[in-house]
Amino acid sequence: MSIEDLDYQAKIIAPSKQLYAQLSEQANELLAQAKESALELHAKVAETSLGFYEHPVETATRWQAEATEKGNQLYATFNDNILPAVKADYEQLIVTLVDYGLQSRQSFQVFLDNPEQMTVEAFTAFNQSLSAFIEHSLKVSSLMLNELSSKASEIISLLIEQPMETIEAFYYQSLTTLLNSYFDIVSSALVSL
Repeated sequence: MSIEDLDYQAKIIAPSKQLYAQLSEQANELLAQAKESALELHAKVAETSLGFYEHPVETATRWQAEATEKGNQLYATFNDNILPAVKADYEQLIVTLVDYGLQSRQSFQVFLDNPEQMTVEAFTAFNQSLSAFIEHSLKVSSLMLNELSSKASEIISLLIEQPMETIEAFYYQSLTTLLNSYFDIVSSALVSL
C-alpha cells in the first residue's frame, strides 16, 4: 500500500465540501426564517401600538378582558387537569412508599427472627456469585492473554524479518482506518442533517 492508494479526494475533500455546503444552506434558511419572524413581530407590535395610541381605553379594556379570559382558562386547566393528575401521582407514591416500608419491616423481622440463617444464606449467595465471576474472569483473561501473546509473537517476528515493510504497512493501515472513519462520520452527519 502506498500514499497514492489513499483516496483523499473521495474520503476527505468531497464529503467536507458537501457538509459545508449543506450547513451553509441550513444556516441561510435559518437566518431567513429569523428575519421573517422579526419582521412579523415588528408589524404586530406596530399594529398593536397604533391601536392603543388611537383608542387607549377600548384597547386597554380589551387587553384586560383577554388577560382575564386567559387567566381563567389557565386556572381551570390547572384545577381540572394538572392538579388531579398530581394528586393521583402523589397518592400512588404514598401507597408505594407504605408498601415498601411494610416489606422492609417484614424483611427486617425475618432477619431478627433468624439472624444466623439469614447471614449464612447472604454470605453463601455472595460467595457463589463472587466465585462464578472470578472463574469467568479467569477464563476470559486466559483466552485474551493467549490471543495477545500470539499476536505479539506475530508482530515481533514480522518486525525482525521485515522491519520497514511492517512499519510502513502499519502506518498506511492506520491512515486508511482514520480516513474511513472521517468519511463515515461526515457521511453520517450529511444524512442526519
